[in-house]
Amino acid sequence: MGKLIDLYELAKVNLVGGVSAGGRHHAVFGQPIYMLRADGSKLYDAEGNMFLDFHTSAGAAIFGYNHPRIKSAVNKAIDLGFYLNFDSEYHVELAKLCKQIFPCAEMIRFSNTGTEATMAAVRLARGFTGNDIIIRFEGHFHGMNELVWYNHNHEGCMDEIGEIVNIPDTAGIPSCFSDVVKNVEYNDISALDRIVSRYKGKIAAIILEPISFNCGCYPPSDGYLHAVRDICDREGIVLIFDEVISGLRLRPGSAQAYFDVIPDIAVFAKAIGGGFPLAILAGKERIMKTLNPLGPVVMSGTYTASIMPVLASIECLKMSLEPSYFDHIERIGDMLYRGINDLMKKHSIKGHLRGMGARFGLYFGVEDPDDDFNWRKVKQNFNSEINKKFLQKSLEYNLYFHDYGTSPVPAHNGFGVSHSIEDINWALERIDKIFMEIK
Repeated sequence: MGKLIDLYELAKVNLVGGVSAGGRHHAVFGQPIYMLRADGSKLYDAEGNMFLDFHTSAGAAIFGYNHPRIKSAVNKAIDLGFYLNFDSEYHVELAKLCKQIFPCAEMIRFSNTGTEATMAAVRLARGFTGNDIIIRFEGHFHGMNELVWYNHNHEGCMDEIGEIVNIPDTAGIPSCFSDVVKNVEYNDISALDRIVSRYKGKIAAIILEPISFNCGCYPPSDGYLHAVRDICDREGIVLIFDEVISGLRLRPGSAQAYFDVIPDIAVFAKAIGGGFPLAILAGKERIMKTLNPLGPVVMSGTYTASIMPVLASIECLKMSLEPSYFDHIERIGDMLYRGINDLMKKHSIKGHLRGMGARFGLYFGVEDPDDDFNWRKVKQNFNSEINKKFLQKSLEYNLYFHDYGTSPVPAHNGFGVSHSIEDINWALERIDKIFMEIK
C-alpha cells in the first residue's frame, strides 16, 4: 500500500482532503484508493492490484469500463470535433430513444448531472404550478441540491400528523430554504395525505426515489406509488420521480414502467451516459413547455449534452433495448443476491441483502420483514461494525465495495453488464471466506 499512501500524502497538499470529490474518500480505508486503469468489471489501483468492482462508480458504470461500443461512439465524437454548445441530429436521435424507453417522456431536456436535473425539475414544478412547497421523503437523496437536500442522513423529530423536522445534510444551506420543504416518512400514505392537507393549495411537487437506492435498496410497499399518484392528481401536484439510480436498471422502462406509475416529470442520469456526464429531464408536454425558450422557466448550460456524451448515451440506450441486456442483469442479480443471502444464513450472520435490478444494499443486523421495512428501523438496527469489517475484508480479498462513511444505513452497491458468471462465482467464494472471518 506504499504507493497509495504516498499518493495520498501528495494529493492532500494539492487537493482538499486528497480528493477531487468528497465522496471518493473511502471511509473504511481512511483515504481514497487511487486508480491506474479500469477494464470491464475490474479496477486496477496505483499499485497494480485488481479489484472486482461492486461500486460501479456510484452506479454510473453499469456498462463497465472501456466498453467497445461506447469507445467507438467516443472515437466518432472525436472525429466530429468533440463540439459543444450546439445541437445536432444526434441530439434528436437520443431524445427519440428516451421517448421510446421512458413512459413519461413526452418531451426531453438534457443536462449534465443528476443534481443539475433535479434542481431543474424542482424549478420547473414551481414555475408550472405557481406554488413553492416541495414534499420529499426521509432518507431519499436528490443530489447536492440545496432546494431539497435535507434528511438524507439525519432523522428529524416527527410531529403528530407525520411531518418531520428538516435537518440539512450540509452546512451552508440558508435557514429560509427550509420554509418550502416538507419531509415525510416513505411508505406511510396516511402521513403524506395529512401533510398534503396541511399545505393544501401551496404544494408544487412531491419528489421521490421510486426505489430508494440511497438507503441501500428500499422499495415502495404494494400500492404506495399508485396512492401517491392519486393524491397528486387530486390536488394538482406535480409528481417527480428521481430515477437517477433506477434508470436502465429495471425492465422494461425503469421504475415507472416496472411499477406502472407514470410521474409528471422524471430525472435520469448515471447509467444513461455509460461513464460520460449526461442527465435527462423527461416529462409531460404540457409541463415541459414551461421551459425556455417556450416558457418562463430557464434551464440551460454551456456543457449540456456536448457531442461526446450524446453519442455515448445513444449507444447505451440502444444496448438497453436489446433483449440480452436485461436478461443478463436479471441472471447475474439472481445469482449474486441469492448467493450472498445463502452465505449469510450459512454463517449465521444476522441481516439480509436486498436488491432490485443491478443495485443492492447489504443490511447487516436488519431482519427482512416485508411488511415492516422502513428507514428508521434500518437506521436503528443496522450493524455498522459488522458492515465495516465486511468492507475492510472485501478490500483484502480484492472486492471493491465503497463506503462514504456518512450514512446511518447501507450504501448502495451494484454490478454491470460486464460482470460475468465467473466473476460472481469468484466473488461468492471470497465472500464465503469473509463471512467466516467476521461472524
